[in-house]
Amino acid sequence: MTYKNKEGYPDPTSGRAINGVRWEELQQLREKEHNLKRGQQVILYVKSQSEESSDRGRIKKSEKVRKSYWIVELYRHCVLLKDEKGFCTAPSYIQLQSLMRGGD
Repeated sequence: MTYKNKEGYPDPTSGRAINGVRWEELQQLREKEHNLKRGQQVILYVKSQSEESSDRGRIKKSEKVRKSYWIVELYRHCVLLKDEKGFCTAPSYIQLQSLMRGGD
């Protein structure tokens, strides 16, 4: 959608500003709805695979490890998370709640 000033000329600066305000309002509504904040640190219990060698070969074991993430953005169906190394993941809100509790 192109925004125009009162003379009818295209005004992309005001369009970006209005969309930025709308995005910020949406973020605040989602923060309130899901009780999460951008920049908040969350601890998730994720599966980590380790290998053990035995006389029959290697055996893969999965165990739950605590890992900290920071909330970057809240979207309609998922949350963008970033860890300390900069890797991002985007679980749904239901998956996020389950990972925070330690479930699968």
